Amino acid sequence: MLLNSIIIDNIRSYEHEEVEFPRGISLFEGDIGSGKSTVLMAIEFALFGLGSQKPEALLAKKADSGAVILDFSVDGEKYEIKRSLKRTNSGVNQDPKNSWIKIEGQKEPLSPSELKQRVLQILKFNEPADPKAESRIFRYAIFTPQEAMKEVLSDSKRRLETIRKAFGIEDYSIAASNAKELLVELRERSASLQERFSSISQLESEMSESQRTILDVKKEVAIQSEKKTRLKEKEDVLVSDIKKLQDKNSEKIKLESKKENLVEKIESAKSEIQKIESEFAEFESELKQNADRLEKLLEIKKPQTSKSVSELTAEIKKFQEINDNLIGFNSEKKNISEDLKRLQKSLGEKINSDKETLENILKDLQNEKKSLENFEDEIKEKQDKVKEQKTQKETLKNSLEKEIAKFSQLGNMCPTCKQDITETHHHSLVDEKQKEVDALNKELESIADSFFESNTKLKEIRSKLDSYDEEINQIQRILPGIEDYTAKSEKLAQIEAKIQKLQGSQGGEYGQNPVVHLTRLKDELVQYKGAAEQKKQIVEVKERAEKQISKIQREGEKLETELSQNESELKRIESDLVSFEDITRLISAKEKEQDALRDEITSISGILAACNERINNEQDKMAQNEKKVLESRKWQERFNVVTQYKEWLESFFIPTIAMIEKQVLLSILQNFNETYTRWYSILVEDPTKESRIDENFTPIVNQDGYEQEIGFLSGGEKTSIALAYRLTLNSLMRKEMESMKSNLLILDEPTDRFSKNQLGKIRELLDELKSEQIVLVSHEKELETYVDNIFHISKLNGVSKIFKIN
Repeated sequence: MLLNSIIIDNIRSYEHEEVEFPRGISLFEGDIGSGKSTVLMAIEFALFGLGSQKPEALLAKKADSGAVILDFSVDGEKYEIKRSLKRTNSGVNQDPKNSWIKIEGQKEPLSPSELKQRVLQILKFNEPADPKAESRIFRYAIFTPQEAMKEVLSDSKRRLETIRKAFGIEDYSIAASNAKELLVELRERSASLQERFSSISQLESEMSESQRTILDVKKEVAIQSEKKTRLKEKEDVLVSDIKKLQDKNSEKIKLESKKENLVEKIESAKSEIQKIESEFAEFESELKQNADRLEKLLEIKKPQTSKSVSELTAEIKKFQEINDNLIGFNSEKKNISEDLKRLQKSLGEKINSDKETLENILKDLQNEKKSLENFEDEIKEKQDKVKEQKTQKETLKNSLEKEIAKFSQLGNMCPTCKQDITETHHHSLVDEKQKEVDALNKELESIADSFFESNTKLKEIRSKLDSYDEEINQIQRILPGIEDYTAKSEKLAQIEAKIQKLQGSQGGEYGQNPVVHLTRLKDELVQYKGAAEQKKQIVEVKERAEKQISKIQREGEKLETELSQNESELKRIESDLVSFEDITRLISAKEKEQDALRDEITSISGILAACNERINNEQDKMAQNEKKVLESRKWQERFNVVTQYKEWLESFFIPTIAMIEKQVLLSILQNFNETYTRWYSILVEDPTKESRIDENFTPIVNQDGYEQEIGFLSGGEKTSIALAYRLTLNSLMRKEMESMKSNLLILDEPTDRFSKNQLGKIRELLDELKSEQIVLVSHEKELETYVDNIFHISKLNGVSKIFKIN
C-alpha cells in the first residue's frame, strides 16, 4: 500500500488541509502539540474507522461535522475513501450518509462497517470487520504510536499478548482453550448420557414382574366372572316376579289417581261456587254505584256557546299573543322615551339642527383645512430653501473674510510666486474681497426678512387650522346624536301606532278581559262533554253487568249438578281400593332382594374392572419399559461415541496443539532475536553494551557482562530499544504474513530523547528499511538532512497548517 494524498476537514486542530504524499522518505516536523500525530490519526480513521479512538476527540470542538478523504494505491490500483463525523444532540458519531469508496473513479456509497470490510479485502488483512476495533495488523506492521510500543516493553503480560496477536500465535491458544471447553462439555455430556442408560437392568426386571402379575390377575378374573353369571340368572327371576306385581300396582295407582282427581274436582267445584256467589254480590254493588253516578251526571248542563273546544283554545291563544305584544311594545316605548330625553338634555338647542346643513358645513371646513395645510407645506418648503441659501451665503462670506484677513497679514512678497507686490495692488485685492462681503451681508439681511415674514404667515395659518379643528370636532360630535335622535323618534311613533292598533282589537263580545271569559267557557264545555262520555260508559257497563249476572247463575247451577255426580263416583272408587292393600308390601320385599343381588353384582363388576385396569396398567408399563430399554440402548451408543471424542481431545489434540505452539513460538523467538539484535546494533554503537530477547520476548540489556534494568536506562536508550523492537515486529510480519508485503512504513517520533550521536544513526536506519514510502513524524530538526521531503506543521490561534518545504 502507498499513500497518494489526504484531505482533512475539521479534525482536531485542522480546519481544512490537503497533503500530497510523495514517494521516498517524508518528514512531518513541528513543535510539540502542533498537530503532527493528528495526520496519522486521520489516515487510520479513513482506513479503519474509529477503532479505539473516541469520535468526540477527533471532531473539532467548534465544528458540527468533519471528514477525511484518503487517496491510496494497492498493487497499482487507485482507491479513494471518505469518512465523516457528525455532531448531534446525543453526541458525535460517524455519518453513514456521507461515507464512500471510489475505485478507479467509480463511487460506491457504503456504511462505516461496510467500508471497513471493503478496505480489509483490498489490503488482504485477515481480521474481523468490527467497526469498533482497531486494525491490529495495521498497528503492528505499518504504524504503531511510539508510546504504545513503550507500554509493550514495560508490561510483560501485554507484550506477550501483542507478540501473539501480531504473529497469529494466539490462534493456537484459542484452539487449545476451545478444545478444553469442548472437553468439559463432553465430560458433562458423557455423565448425562451414562445416567440415561444406567437403569436397563432394573427395567428388564420390572418387565418380568409385570408378566407374572398379568397371569395372576387373569386367573382372578375367570373366578369372578363365573360368580357374576350365577347372580345375573337369579336377578332375572326376581325381575319377572316384580314386573307382575308392578302391573297389579299400576291398576291400584290408576284408581288412586282417579280418586285424587275427583277430590280435586269436588273441591274446585265448591271453590268455584263460592267465587260465583262473591262475583254476583260485587256486580250488584257496582250496578247500584253506577246508578248514583248517572243521577249526578244528568245535572251537568251545556254552556251557552256554539264554538268547539279547539276553536275556544285558538281564540284564547290569539288574545294571549295580543297581550304579550302589548307588554313588549310598552317596554320598548319606555326605553326609547328615556333615550330621547337623554339626547335632548345632551344636545340642547342643537337638537333641532338640520343634519344635511351640518354635513355641508363640515365638508367646507375640511376642504378649507386641507387648502391651508397645503399652503403651510409650501411655506415650510420655501423656508427650507431659504435656510439652504443662507447657509451657502454665510459659508461664502466666512471664506472671503478669512481671505481678507490673510491678505492683511501678507508682507510685500506674494505667497504663491514669491515676488514683491505693490501697496496699491495689495489694497485692490482687499477692497475687491470686501465688496463681495458687503454684497453678501445685504443678501443675508433680505433672506432674514423673508424668513421672518414666512414665520408670521405660518403662525396665522396654524391659528386658523386650530379653529377649524375645533369646529370640525364639535360638528362631528353633534352629528351622531342628531342621527340617533331622529331614528329613535321615528321608531317611537311606529311603536305607539302598533300599541293603539292592538288595544283597538281587544274590545268586542268578550268584554274587557277576553282571555278569562274564553277560558271559563272552555272549561265548562270540557266538563259537559266529559259528563256525556261518562253517562254513555255507565250505561254500557250496566248492560254488560246484567249479562254477566245471568251467565254466572247458569254456571252455578251446572257446577252443583257436576258436584253431586263426582261425590257418588268417589264412594265407588274407595270401596275398590280396599282389595289392593298387600301389593305394595310384596313389591317392597322383592325389590329389597333385587337390590342386594345388584349390590353383589356391582361389587364383582368393580373387582373385574380393577383387574382389567391392573392388566392394562401392567401391559402399558411393559410397553413403556420396552421403549425405555430401546432408548437407553441408543443413549449407550451415543455415550460410546462421546467417550471416543473425549479421549481423543484429552490424549492427543490438546497436547499436540501445545507442542506446535511452543515450536512456532521458539522459531519466531529465534528470528525475532536475530532481527532485534541487528537493529539494536545500528542504533546503539557501544561495545560495552549488547541487547537480546529472552524466552518471554523481553529485551535484555547487558553491559560488561552485567544485566541492566530497562527502567534505569536513559530516555534515548529506551527510545532506541523501543524503535528496534518496533522495526523487528515490522520486518518479521512482512516476512511471515502474505498480506503484509507493504511498501509503506509510518514512524511516530522514532528519535524521542535521542542524543546527537544517536540522531546520526537515522540515515543508516532509513537506508536499511528499503521501503518505497516512509512517513516520519518528529519535532527533531536534525532529521531534515536525512529525508527526501519535508512538511512543516505549525499552529496559530489553535488552527494547524501544513506547509511543504521541499
